[in-house]
Amino acid sequence: MLPRRQFLKTTTLGALGLSLPSLLRLDAKAIAGGRARAKSMIFLFLYGGPSHIDIWDMKPDAPSDFRGEFQPTQTTVPGLEMVELLPRMARMARHFSVIRSLHHVNRNHQPAACWMLTGTNPQNDNTAQLRPTPNDAPALGSLAVRLAPVRDAAVPPFVMLPNRINDQNTLAQGQAGGWLGRGYDPMVIVQDPAAPDFHVEGFARHPDLGNHRLRQRRALLQTLNPGALGKEAAPAAMNEFQQQAFDLIASNRAQSAFNLTLEPASVRDRYGRTTFGQGCLLARRLIEAGARVVTVHDCTLEGYHDWDTHNSNFKKLRDELLPRLDLAYTALLEDLLARGLLDDTVVYLGGEFGRTPRVGQIFSTAGATPDGRDHYPNCFSGILTGGLSRRGIVYGATDATASSITRDPMTVADLAATLLAAMGLDPETIVRTRDDRPVVALHGQAVAGLLR
Repeated sequence: MLPRRQFLKTTTLGALGLSLPSLLRLDAKAIAGGRARAKSMIFLFLYGGPSHIDIWDMKPDAPSDFRGEFQPTQTTVPGLEMVELLPRMARMARHFSVIRSLHHVNRNHQPAACWMLTGTNPQNDNTAQLRPTPNDAPALGSLAVRLAPVRDAAVPPFVMLPNRINDQNTLAQGQAGGWLGRGYDPMVIVQDPAAPDFHVEGFARHPDLGNHRLRQRRALLQTLNPGALGKEAAPAAMNEFQQQAFDLIASNRAQSAFNLTLEPASVRDRYGRTTFGQGCLLARRLIEAGARVVTVHDCTLEGYHDWDTHNSNFKKLRDELLPRLDLAYTALLEDLLARGLLDDTVVYLGGEFGRTPRVGQIFSTAGATPDGRDHYPNCFSGILTGGLSRRGIVYGATDATASSITRDPMTVADLAATLLAAMGLDPETIVRTRDDRPVVALHGQAVAGLLR
């Protein structure tokens, strides 16, 4: 793993006779020296596409068919307003930044979600359903783990919950290791953390299986069948994965990290007893246990898009979506601040696109009812905090109807690069694919105006 400039230098030296072992030693030095200044990232993905004009980029002076039913409220940041239905977020606005100038060209959920989760345009394809392949761009969490390997964590380095996102029973691209290889796939928790009987399937060991018996079983497996993990995988790598699996099962700290019943009822109530709220609480516990990246999808348990307000836009936002967001996000932010974790943890909140500025406007094949808003990728908003990011600012601007960007347009690739840079990572680092090809980690430019 090498910064791009160093890669160009070493490949030039290679033409002059620098050996492969020398290149590998440089790679090892790059890994050892490229430690992230922020330890973790929490990616809160509002799948379906939250309405920017109704939440973080309101236009109270626009015509009624644009501005909708809600009123703005002033925040703790002078000049920054957001919807009145997020009172807790408004009071904490000085602790995060609002990006109002995100944009791309994809009007369909799955490819747009892939773009947001990877920072890479999925084959310039606007097809509604693109099935995952081993050649896909890796998830941003996979890249972060590759650029900043996790050592001695009690939990997996990349965790995703409460499911992978999908549309019409087809998994979206961009949620796995892709061309980095399956070793960089996330651990996916397909469970509802708000359920009374929540536990992570396949993680907890049988109560009669103590550490001594577990060590005996591991030794027996290695003695009887040292090749049991498969001929196709590199033995050293698979031995490492096997070791990690045993370590996780044996670790009381790991089991505790997933056990939400260890939290006081008052804390769980503060996050909200919703799937998203308890998912945010679990994300906090996982990064405290050493996870590098946790992605929490605000979606149905089946992975469908909750924020897709083609109909009843205002009712859904008022009665369900915004109240649970306000509780969960602010509780997470409060805890990160109180525990001294915000400088170590980048947190991003947003969806795959915004919604049409005019109520009832049809902009995609999905359409909209008279009280709904359609997909709208031309401009939308996101919330950034933590790590090396700046706080208490507004980046970018849109016109009088939140239809077009008027200042500081920001691509999705640049957002992804900014998130990595906020962790202290170089998005232009050269990494090797699973078949040993050197590639640039991410084709985007970190936005200096959002970084400290």
